[in-house]
Amino acid sequence: MKLNNYYTVETVLSGHPDKVCDQICDAILDEFISVDKSANVTVECMGTNDTLFIGGEVGSDCSIDVEKTVLRTYRSIGYNTPLNIINKLHKESNQTNDPLKNNLAGDQGIMYGFACENRFNFLPYGVYLVNAIAREIDGFRKETNIYLPDGKVQLTISNNEIESVVVCVQHDESVNIEELKMQILNRLFLKFPELSMAKKVFFNYNSNFVKGGFSIDAGLSGRKIIADTYCGLVPHGGGSFSGKDPYRMDRSAAYMARFIAKNLVANQFCKQCLVSLAYVFGYEKPVMITVESENPLLDNKLLQLVQDTFDFSPKGIVEQLDLYNTRFLSTATYGHFTNPEYPWEKIVCL
Repeated sequence: MKLNNYYTVETVLSGHPDKVCDQICDAILDEFISVDKSANVTVECMGTNDTLFIGGEVGSDCSIDVEKTVLRTYRSIGYNTPLNIINKLHKESNQTNDPLKNNLAGDQGIMYGFACENRFNFLPYGVYLVNAIAREIDGFRKETNIYLPDGKVQLTISNNEIESVVVCVQHDESVNIEELKMQILNRLFLKFPELSMAKKVFFNYNSNFVKGGFSIDAGLSGRKIIADTYCGLVPHGGGSFSGKDPYRMDRSAAYMARFIAKNLVANQFCKQCLVSLAYVFGYEKPVMITVESENPLLDNKLLQLVQDTFDFSPKGIVEQLDLYNTRFLSTATYGHFTNPEYPWEKIVCL
């Protein structure tokens, strides 16, 4: 496949209502795994106004204080308003639990992993940069408390140069927008000098952003799956990650595909790589594995190397990436592939 040299990417700040839901789901998942490493968990949530609805299945003999976990996460993001929590988590059915116990895929699905040769953690420049900017804006807020948690960032990139920057942040009604703009942009220009060369910079353009989070928009877990991965520059199988335990292929197989793609590029087998996997419910191995590089003549050789080297069973992936010793809350913001410390981001010798 060939990446477009002209593209737009977007991500959201930690206080965006969809991201709040993702973080809550992964916080609940982490709590269950901390008390029961064999726990099977699929959690979803939806928030609006002053209410959060939690649903999903849990396969574990252990219990956690779900409400306490939710409120701790909600407060840590920066929201202090009351939250009415409706907890409808229920025991996982044998229909989905039995395949997992037998090391079989618990669902069907398609997963993709991508990497390209560059210094931005083997990601397209814009994907890495837009998430780094969002992280910096959130960090600056926590240092200064001069604005509020909700917000978005968007970049348009042309031939690895920034054409436009869009930053939207939630703020108090009394804030001087021009002053706030200057403070945030000065911080960003200091951290990312290339932003100062952008042809256009939009900051809270033509709007006041006073209300944010659940008070202005419904949040839904799993809705930011494009921002979570490669910002739409490569295919996405459609499955979300947050709130799903390591045996859920939507999450673990996407991590495995990224791990393989990154390591093929990092070990200089190719300069660009897309790994595709497909699973079927109740079957141990993927029904499809493909490897696409910048040179189609290499692809069969790379595919054979991948098939000979890696175990694609659910158990094999979990063990290869040490997923039950991973905490997932931090992955729910700024993309799942931007932090080189995540186990699926480790570079190994092939």
